[in-house]
Amino acid sequence: MKIKGPFILPFPTRLYLSIILFLGHFLCGYLLGLPIRSYSIDDATGVPKVEFYSGFDTNQSRELSKEEVAALAVVALSGSVAEATKFEAAKGGENDLRELQNIFRRSEEFLGASIQQDWTRWGALTSYQLIKKYETQYAALVCAFKEGKSVADCITAIESS
Repeated sequence: MKIKGPFILPFPTRLYLSIILFLGHFLCGYLLGLPIRSYSIDDATGVPKVEFYSGFDTNQSRELSKEEVAALAVVALSGSVAEATKFEAAKGGENDLRELQNIFRRSEEFLGASIQQDWTRWGALTSYQLIKKYETQYAALVCAFKEGKSVADCITAIESS
């Protein structure tokens, strides 16, 4: 899918903040091996979203293994972490936390409150480490997105930087 572009991203519009969150999900999901199906911008809300190829995206009733919960916890929190990294505060992370809670509910193993807190901290730390380690790739992804590149071109931008 190709998004019409190029995008001019003034600071700090709501769309710009949404894109920072979205690209955090995109980058961390890709780095953790989740194949990206598509990305789009919702016509009604103007909020960008990324969709991954996976059994757990399409089958919301299937329980998740510990490994799947781990990867998805990182991806769920990566938007808020990207925003906090860029702006030193995260104001748009409510959806990330709701998604994380849905992931916890689908775990094969029961996750009590203290375990959920530990997974949340670990997911946030891991996503932070990925975003900081791959800052150059994140910047290349932002440029590719601003230019309206396809998913394949966005991945090329990540891999070639």
